[in-house]
Amino acid sequence: MSLAEKKAIAISMILLFVVGFGNAFVPSFWWMVACRGIVGFALGGAGQGLTVCTEYCPVYMRGKAGFFLCYFWSFGTIMVILISWVVMQYLNSWRLLLGILSLPSLVGLISLKWYPESARYYLVSGQYDRAIKVLQRVAKTNDTDLPPGRLVQVIAEEKRGRFKDLLSKEYRLATLLIWFIWWSAALSAYGTVFVSPIIIQKGYLGNVGGNNQRSGNQSEIESNIKPCVEFSQQNFIDLLWTSAAEFPGLFIFTFLAELCGRKVLLSASFIINGFLLLLLLLRTYKIVILLVLFAARGLMLAVFQLVYIVTIEIYPTTFRALGMGFGNFFSKLAGFVVPYVSQMLVFEHPSVAMGMMASACFLAGIAAAFLPFETRGVQMKERAK
Repeated sequence: MSLAEKKAIAISMILLFVVGFGNAFVPSFWWMVACRGIVGFALGGAGQGLTVCTEYCPVYMRGKAGFFLCYFWSFGTIMVILISWVVMQYLNSWRLLLGILSLPSLVGLISLKWYPESARYYLVSGQYDRAIKVLQRVAKTNDTDLPPGRLVQVIAEEKRGRFKDLLSKEYRLATLLIWFIWWSAALSAYGTVFVSPIIIQKGYLGNVGGNNQRSGNQSEIESNIKPCVEFSQQNFIDLLWTSAAEFPGLFIFTFLAELCGRKVLLSASFIINGFLLLLLLLRTYKIVILLVLFAARGLMLAVFQLVYIVTIEIYPTTFRALGMGFGNFFSKLAGFVVPYVSQMLVFEHPSVAMGMMASACFLAGIAAAFLPFETRGVQMKERAK
């Protein structure tokens, strides 16, 4: 970690605001693609906020704190839908919408003035006095005193944030498994989000006629490919319902995170979610499918957040941010596959599409079981051995 975590968050917020606001003035489609690409790149740095937050939390509530933060992510999703509903229904200006949605990044950037830098970062970078000062500031802000004793000084690491550290003998297996887990979590989580409106509107996946009505299937597939279709009020209501399904899963995992081992919880959750995805293929009452969908949606977001927490806890301070960054990178690789699987393949071959996402969950569940470290109740490391 060669760049302070607070600075990394600041750079992310600046890019999200400047480029996001600039989206409102793009002159062409390709400018839009370029700007959205930069926004996607900048989003990778926003996750460092979770890193700093968990570094300050005591061991016994680190998991809860991680899930508390995710409540605000889900709340933000709800706000995006509501703002989009108002702006597009009454003002019909996507440019104005993009401009408004960039403003929270500016608020986040300004709020960094009161956001403490990672004391662990200062320790491993040889800035002991700064580490003491930031801890004193945190204690004063919370109207308390630092615990008795003296902060243990660690030997400063001159070389931090190196890629080869992720693949060192001590962390190689964990890193390779974590990368696959990130990829699988993104594929199934984003895929579930993408198929949600389809299920809510139609009550099923794929086409009623089956394989014997190939020509009819093809016509329905083509009918679903309609660029620039205006969202109806029912579409916005559907999005609100699917997003609201995230809160029950987060609420349950907020408590399970401190009751169950990370490996067991992560592994079992992936496997359960795999079965839920397969159940979405059933042809039954719509209410039954909706209940399965909401369970899958809520569980998958909670699992994704648990992947964040486990990644932060596995790596030491010297390359924790790097580990998070590469995890995000592999989740973005899954993002390349998701549109094809959940927006194209799901219409023609729903069993194949959902089978791919479910298989990713099953394999990720196995990978989680073989992680070499159990991190619940364990102090976070400052550096590798």
